[in-house]
Amino acid sequence: MDTQIEQDTRNTQGTQRTHTLDELDLAIVHGLQIQPRVPWVRLGEVLEVDAVTVARRWERMVRAGVAWVDGYLSPGHDEGVYAQIEIDMDGRLSEDTIGRLARDPQVLSLKQTSGGRDLLAIVGAADLDGLARLTGDRVSQLPGVRAVRSHVITAAPFEGASWRLRSLTRRQRAALTVERPSLPAESLRPLDRQIALALGIDGRMPLTELAAAVGASAATVRRRLHVLTGTGRLSLRCALARPLTGFPVSVVYFGSVPAQHLDETVSALRTLPGLRMCSITAGAHNLVLDIWLPTLSEVHTTEALLNSRLAHLDLRITERAVVLRTVKHVGRVLDRRGHSVGSAPLNYWDA
Repeated sequence: MDTQIEQDTRNTQGTQRTHTLDELDLAIVHGLQIQPRVPWVRLGEVLEVDAVTVARRWERMVRAGVAWVDGYLSPGHDEGVYAQIEIDMDGRLSEDTIGRLARDPQVLSLKQTSGGRDLLAIVGAADLDGLARLTGDRVSQLPGVRAVRSHVITAAPFEGASWRLRSLTRRQRAALTVERPSLPAESLRPLDRQIALALGIDGRMPLTELAAAVGASAATVRRRLHVLTGTGRLSLRCALARPLTGFPVSVVYFGSVPAQHLDETVSALRTLPGLRMCSITAGAHNLVLDIWLPTLSEVHTTEALLNSRLAHLDLRITERAVVLRTVKHVGRVLDRRGHSVGSAPLNYWDA
């Protein structure tokens, strides 16, 4: 995995020009947010553009690192244990330590933040003992790390795969929307994890290539993809570099709400336009919200809105942290512009 990251980094170094996207580019991204593996012919029909043009535009965005599709096992449905971990450094951020965390297959996301911690990460492990070993034996022993605090995620009712641009018309959105079948839950298979790992590198990997990558027949992989997406176990998302979304500011709010009000609070939070992830945790804060905003000035107005709108549910925002830099986003390693330079997908089961 290091080789993939290093190669992609070399390909982007020295290319600091700003990439601009036009309306068609944004429409393609929006279409892939709705149906990440939609055939180019179908997307072209909806957008009334030739499929070759759509594919060429997408390839250009991928090469520039401004957009990508990847897959991962959803924290809300996976059989593993996930946690938000706060990492305090000893007064100086080590780029070596940050790089090692970004390449770590048990680290799903990594942010450098303001406030009461230097780094905030989402990590995965097979069980609670695996989480203890990850934080106590590995992360805490990295150069410059002074303290690590873990907040186990008990549920993730909202995550970034649900976030959408607003580039398509109602008719276009309806044409691309496919009802997810309601399938009974079943245990994850080793093959399912290998599929998620391969799609973490390229979520639009053609079925024949995906089958070859995981060592199974195309028919079997197609069937397992149907089950994984139908049960919500596998999340596929089309991501766009945050500076290009119109929401360049990312803020993490730490809040607390009485346990009996959690479900109603989550339902109310779904209407927030910039909400990227909502985690329910077992810790000092039982609610962690990742929200994207248009400007820094909205950090406090958004908090005021949350407090006033949800006052009847006794929500209290106890702390907030502005994201200074996103180092890794759902298995995707980013440069300082928020552009993809490689992938290190989640893989805690081989740890």
